Amino acid sequence: MSNNGQSDYLKKLHHVTDDAKTLINRAIQNRVCIGITGLSRSGKSTFITSLINQLKQHGAKNSRLGGFSPWLKKRIIQVTEHPLENRYLPRFDYEQAVDSLSGSAPQWPMPTRDISGVLLEIKLADQGWFGRKTSKSVFIELRDYPGEWLVDLPLLKMSFRDWCVQVEKQLSRAPRSGFSDNPQASLKQLDPFADYNAATVETQRAIYIDFLHACKKQSPPLTIIQPGRFIEPGTQTGHPALHFVPLIACAGYSEAQLQSAGKNSNFKQLEAIFERYKSDIVKPFFKEFIEPIDRQVVLVDVLNVLHGGEAYLHEMMHALEAIGESFEYNGGLFRSRIEKVLYAATKVDQVVSQDHDNVRHLLSSIVRKSLERIQGAQADLRVEAVASVRSSHAQTQGNEEILKGISSEGEAIGFVNPRIPDHIPSESEFTAFIDWKPPQLNPPKSIRANQDQAIPHIRMDEVLHNLMGDICR
Repeated sequence: MSNNGQSDYLKKLHHVTDDAKTLINRAIQNRVCIGITGLSRSGKSTFITSLINQLKQHGAKNSRLGGFSPWLKKRIIQVTEHPLENRYLPRFDYEQAVDSLSGSAPQWPMPTRDISGVLLEIKLADQGWFGRKTSKSVFIELRDYPGEWLVDLPLLKMSFRDWCVQVEKQLSRAPRSGFSDNPQASLKQLDPFADYNAATVETQRAIYIDFLHACKKQSPPLTIIQPGRFIEPGTQTGHPALHFVPLIACAGYSEAQLQSAGKNSNFKQLEAIFERYKSDIVKPFFKEFIEPIDRQVVLVDVLNVLHGGEAYLHEMMHALEAIGESFEYNGGLFRSRIEKVLYAATKVDQVVSQDHDNVRHLLSSIVRKSLERIQGAQADLRVEAVASVRSSHAQTQGNEEILKGISSEGEAIGFVNPRIPDHIPSESEFTAFIDWKPPQLNPPKSIRANQDQAIPHIRMDEVLHNLMGDICR
């Protein structure tokens, strides 16, 4: 057996033994595995940092977890981190994140580009037989991964032609059609029936990847970016299955016509690589990383989408639909075992307090609309509006509430917002947000998360209640 073959064999063997250990521990412990993902720039690393911090710093003087019953009843004895059972899952770097937030010039934690995890034990005071005081432990495994990878799931049910036609439609419609670097004209030069040339394909692939990065950097960012590994390859950087590109000229031909192309044609060669991307990268990710997840958090930056307008909102709704399908997928490839899904609108500290409920109701409307085509949904769905780190404070001027904070340029600013709708806006209602953009705030300078203080937040206690309140009873 070659060294590579032996390495792959050992890795598979380790996955089996690690998964078996996890299943045994699940059977004998109060334990859940929580997946955390988010659409572009939704603040995923900051959310995970705050979630861990709220638990670890439960005894701090500034801890505020009134919506989490174990904290309110003073039942939390200790929160301890343990090594992850999956030896191939990198640890989430909590210490680096809290140090970033707690510095003299605080910075947001670095975004994660790959999978990571953390395993926490929450030791709780309990009551045994005859009123005897005792304790119990619950184990919370957090799994962090890029949202772009989850949006790849629909590719498993698409042919290569289907995907090429989808990309052609995306490039032809707003907002992508208005981008100066739209690669539509360049990609059309690739003839599906012409002989495959690796150098030509790589040139077009580079152009397409640059465009995907530009889509993610938009303000607000676009959320349907496929293939997700093109911009967030993680450990798959350089994998042969990443070297394909959409043949948008396929839209002018039927599947039968394309299948008649020669063996060395662009269509046949790129189709084979596309299928390998699904079998070698997409399927194993869902099988090995997603399948063990019991509960799921999806983070959404709803406020920034309002500024983008109707086209961006519809884009986000399609992305949430794709994500929702992954939690209820019944195509026979994966067990659908997600029992709870929490959709969380983030950065709610960017609007005044009277609009917090409207942000939550707006996200509720978006989730309901985006999931209405998914059949047989079994998971318990919840919606919340949160600020993982509260970066603004309110003041009253006359009869108006205004918010103050530190801008991303380091300047003290005051700001207000248009009234946030509690429903999906009509076309005319979007006009109120054309000239308004949520401020990009720095973390407040008062955070001392690395010195026995809890991170200031908005409704992270409700997040804890929704995700783990039942197993902490």
